[in-house]
Amino acid sequence: MTHRITATREDGTVFEVRYGYGRGRRRLLGCRHCDWQERISYGGARHKGLDHLAQAHGALGSPRMTADPAARRQTVLVMLVCCVVAAAVVWWAASQG
Repeated sequence: MTHRITATREDGTVFEVRYGYGRGRRRLLGCRHCDWQERISYGGARHKGLDHLAQAHGALGSPRMTADPAARRQTVLVMLVCCVVAAAVVWWAASQG
């Protein structure tokens, strides 16, 4: 899973729904506190996750959606590789002139 959707109950308990891709590149939501899972075909992951947390666990406060550190690292690595390749192409093109 690549993202976390969290909300807090009145007693301070934090509940979490994870969002990301499952088998076959299908987008999934899954609760870490019960067996709830849902496949989604288009947007609305944040709203569906927060709706589940509110209805099933009573968690209404401090809603947040954040990326997992592994997903952030992968994004930075891909961007770095793209920049290096672009710089090499520009350098090569400049040296041909």
